[in-house]
Amino acid sequence: MTTWSLIVPTYNRRDVLLRVLPLAFGQTTPPRQVVIADSSDDWQDTRAAVMDLATGWPDIRIDYLHATERSSATQRNLACRHATGDIVVMIDDDSFLYPDYVERLLEVYAADRTGQVVGVNGINVPIMPDTGTKAATGLARKAPPSRGVGNLRQRVMRWRVGRWFSREILFQDMHSLFLKYEGPRDTAVPPEMAGLDLAGMTFMSGHGLSVRREIALAEPLDTSLRYYAALEDLDATYRYGRHGKLLRANTARLHHFEVAGGRIKRKTATLFQLLNTLVFIKRHAADPKAMLPTYRRMLRRRLLGETIKDGLSRRWDFPQACGVLLAMRHWRELWRVPTDQLDDWYPEFQRRLLDEI
Repeated sequence: MTTWSLIVPTYNRRDVLLRVLPLAFGQTTPPRQVVIADSSDDWQDTRAAVMDLATGWPDIRIDYLHATERSSATQRNLACRHATGDIVVMIDDDSFLYPDYVERLLEVYAADRTGQVVGVNGINVPIMPDTGTKAATGLARKAPPSRGVGNLRQRVMRWRVGRWFSREILFQDMHSLFLKYEGPRDTAVPPEMAGLDLAGMTFMSGHGLSVRREIALAEPLDTSLRYYAALEDLDATYRYGRHGKLLRANTARLHHFEVAGGRIKRKTATLFQLLNTLVFIKRHAADPKAMLPTYRRMLRRRLLGETIKDGLSRRWDFPQACGVLLAMRHWRELWRVPTDQLDDWYPEFQRRLLDEI
């Protein structure tokens, strides 16, 4: 029987972590192992609380790791190296799984008779699982988009030109946010799986993905993203697609709660999202120089889009637009660094920019 290991990176979120884990422990197909990579200030206290909670599931092995680097990318890589299951399931520490979430994912791997499928994602639904509703009591969500942005999106999405505007100008789509440095992927669902409710994917979201363990080890998340790992899940799962198919199981449901208390400002998030994209291009594109004009055009388009979004949200200091301007100011410095020096140079560059902002 196919086995699976759960991976959870966490940082200073003990309250929500202790509410999420029972839903993961209680899956209809239980995990062999749960690996938690914790970079919290009080990680030892959180570990004690988790181990006490886990006594209700004695057959599940708990590996609780202290992550010395506060980065979701490095924490996930650390946990993957300790995973023992055939399949690795990665979730965020505020992802509430429906009871059969992993069972639905594993059904896809079981139906893969020719070994084409390397990763399976579920879907993020707006409603909590029944068993998670009480567990979420008292938790605060991240602030929703402003009414102006929300209303505009509802209006424009009714029309083809509106959907184009949302995707290409406002960048409200993963395929716009991420520059595909190896071109499009084959997203056709294998014919032998036509009876399952599946869709092909180019990327998977880190709040609830699964992947064959050997692929996770072969294509780790970018090791230079130490301070803010924006788009790290898109980059890693795009590289998973080098090895086979990525699919979405439409019957596998989770609810990504998105707890309040973001740890990074909008300006900084936008800056690192754009600089991280250039790191991915330098590392993985067959001809990075040929992609540079596309990258520079994206910066100009993002400046327009983020200015519009800031204005609609009445953020009159225009933080996201300022983040794009910072990327425009600093990308050349990153571009000049030899690729084999990025692991040492880029984290220090990120730290310096954080100190300056």
